[in-house]
Amino acid sequence: MVKFTSVVVALAATITGAQAAFTKACNAPYDVCGWTLTNTEFGYDQATLAAAATAAGQDASSGTILFDAIYNCGADGVIAWNHHCANGCDGAIQVPNANCRA
Repeated sequence: MVKFTSVVVALAATITGAQAAFTKACNAPYDVCGWTLTNTEFGYDQATLAAAATAAGQDASSGTILFDAIYNCGADGVIAWNHHCANGCDGAIQVPNANCRA
């Protein structure tokens, strides 16, 4: 139930503010680092990452929770915060999924 609620809140945040600002929407089935989502390739803003993290029960005031985390990409640019990477997040190079650093 919590994951469903998280997706709904993240969807609402995405639709209400940042949808028009996307350079390229993050779409399923990708898993992407937070810092990657905010670069010029994708164009998500910090408020959208914070909404997704908050929806997942995280403290969105911590930049590392936002940027060093993996987000699941859904349909139509919706993102859902998945988990924090304690040692940082490595963006995908050859596969569509980011990974936490060891």
